[in-house]
Amino acid sequence: MKKQEDVIAQMDEIIFEHRNKAYGAYLLRKMYNKHLTRALLISIAILMAGLAYPLVSGYYLRTIVRHFEGDGTTVIMPEPDSRDDVVTPPALPPISDIDNRIRFVAPEVTVDAVSEEDGLPSQDDLNQLTANVPVDVPVEAVIEKKGEVMDIPEAQKEIFTIVEEMPSYPGGDALRQKFLAENMVYPQQDAETGIQGTVYVQFVVDSKGNITDVKILRGIGGTCDAEASRVVKMMPQWHPGKQNGKAVRVLFIMPVVFKLQS
Repeated sequence: MKKQEDVIAQMDEIIFEHRNKAYGAYLLRKMYNKHLTRALLISIAILMAGLAYPLVSGYYLRTIVRHFEGDGTTVIMPEPDSRDDVVTPPALPPISDIDNRIRFVAPEVTVDAVSEEDGLPSQDDLNQLTANVPVDVPVEAVIEKKGEVMDIPEAQKEIFTIVEEMPSYPGGDALRQKFLAENMVYPQQDAETGIQGTVYVQFVVDSKGNITDVKILRGIGGTCDAEASRVVKMMPQWHPGKQNGKAVRVLFIMPVVFKLQS
């Protein structure tokens, strides 16, 4: 059986037959196996050297230490360079001082009268210096001041979504539908383009029944959304919603239907 090198050499001869063998590719293919073997040997040598270095250095250090111990010589490490910016930590107090600090000292009980020469007044002197003097303040002024403090602006009051008594249009839903029908104008442009549907308008009925914070929750496009918002803002005051018998702000969602006559 022919060796692999002979087979490769014959393949190179076949490939480069009638070609310029001096160009370089022929030589590269011919020297490929030698280069590969040389690179593999160099890699193995570097790997073995890297593995052997820690073992040799450790053995060398142990030999030096045994040499110094056998001669009775002491190895002194060089002191670090003295610098001015090095901060030396303060010395710890002696153990005896620490024991004195943490040792519990029993209080001494005395039967002698306590001296008042330290300048602090006695309780009797304080009672003589203070007196309860009534202040003449009108009752109406106090009530007015209290009302100013307790009154919360309408915009800062809590908004409820469900209350015990929901807000309602004065006169009921029938009059609300009548108001919308009388004031709603179908936009001509939307009617010509065939836009129709239900616009959901969201607003807040405050504690006084005013319609505030009008927004389009879901519209149908065109100018119908703006028309629904305009008519809702025109509505009169509602009966406010109540929670625990007190008028509160309530979030309300009202559908407005735009429908073309067939």
